Amino acid sequence: MRKLIGSLLLIFSAGAFGHADDWPTAKVQNVFSENAQYFVRIIPGTSIGDTYGFSGAPKGPFARAEFYARQPNRSYRLVKDAELNNPVSPVDALVTNQGYLVTFDNWHNIGYGKIVAIYRPDGRSVRTFTAEQLYPPERLKEIPLSTSSRWWRCSPFGFVDPNQQAEIYVFEQFGGTFTFKLENGAMQYHPGKAKCTPPAGPFSTSWFGR
Repeated sequence: MRKLIGSLLLIFSAGAFGHADDWPTAKVQNVFSENAQYFVRIIPGTSIGDTYGFSGAPKGPFARAEFYARQPNRSYRLVKDAELNNPVSPVDALVTNQGYLVTFDNWHNIGYGKIVAIYRPDGRSVRTFTAEQLYPPERLKEIPLSTSSRWWRCSPFGFVDPNQQAEIYVFEQFGGTFTFKLENGAMQYHPGKAKCTPPAGPFSTSWFGR
């Protein structure tokens, strides 16, 4: 099934755009908090038809996340099995020391769909963001494009407050940063002049930065 999904991604991408970015098949991700009190297991979905540019492809279940919490006997207890906002999988994810999950972007579709999503330790959604919610229309048009993605995000991303881990930051294409408060999803944009470093990820493309 995983090989089939990967093949379909490449086939539909090449057919729709004439040039395909190189993405491997999405795999299960196990993301731990720094204190190891929480981890989230992310299982890829199969709803390729719900991704940008693949409207004719098959649809199916979205990605799911199993939220686990460490117990006194050092085992982990399943807290919640929740559906994510990603048709296939998020590209990047982090888990805080309080058990919050934050995901960035969509597999094979960076910059499209729900590009930032925040979830509580019990799997409930706090807030999601699309690129259209983060950028004004004229700025959105300036973001570099490849066949499958809109390259809004740069490296690195992490915690504004490493001890409390209540707020995260992410660098963006135009040199600034976005910050997000995890408790309520409040977002702020901070202009800057940082050089955009492409995000490290399971993909390759020669289009980034054009």
